[in-house]
Amino acid sequence: MRSLFYTLFRRRFGNPIWDNVLRLTGVVALLSIPLAIWVPRAGGMVGFGVLTVWVNGPISPFLPATFEPMLMLMGRVYSPLLVAVVGTAGTLYVEYLNYQLFSRVLQLSSLERMRKGQTVEWVLKWFRKAPFFTVWISSWSPIPYWPVRIISPLAGYNVQRHLTATFLGRFPRLWFFAALGLWWNASLGMLVLISMSSIALAVGIYIYKKLRGKPTGDAVEQLVQENEAEDTGEQLAAANATEA
Repeated sequence: MRSLFYTLFRRRFGNPIWDNVLRLTGVVALLSIPLAIWVPRAGGMVGFGVLTVWVNGPISPFLPATFEPMLMLMGRVYSPLLVAVVGTAGTLYVEYLNYQLFSRVLQLSSLERMRKGQTVEWVLKWFRKAPFFTVWISSWSPIPYWPVRIISPLAGYNVQRHLTATFLGRFPRLWFFAALGLWWNASLGMLVLISMSSIALAVGIYIYKKLRGKPTGDAVEQLVQENEAEDTGEQLAAANATEA
């Protein structure tokens, strides 16, 4: 029983984002069982909520253009407003995890040179002039959102304001694509082809970088583990000093 308790509640699976995504998936799956029994139509929306977390979470680099076709498909089955609400909730959950992880990783001593670089200082200077607007416009426009995932915690921007700006941008964007599914009479095959093509492209880029020896997302997990090792060493040293 102790081993089972440790495995379920104490042991961490991968980096913090992977761990929390896996745990949320399990909780949602358990809670959705009675919901799907009472309201069978809600089963698809539960699955969409879980997919939203995964698409915006650990495997997001492999799914650069997969979420939009998914939104259009769901918008044909469910109310676009409901799709936007569920999708935004899952997105905010993952973005909170992203913020916490990057806040932790970016404070590592091994990244001090990067934090003090001229380019980083220049970016932070302009970001601090209008942080809310920058996060907001990145969350709904074609401008890539991933830079603000790094810049916002590096600048020490308030996480609640960061998520609020993300909500104000993501919600109308998700609503738009869900409603677009009703207006644009694209075939199911075309939407699936778009999703599969984006995944294939991302996997190809990942393999190419691996063969070239460039760092991948595993570096984040390694940095977190190094940070934990440093913290553990500091705690042991402090304990030994106290005993002495």
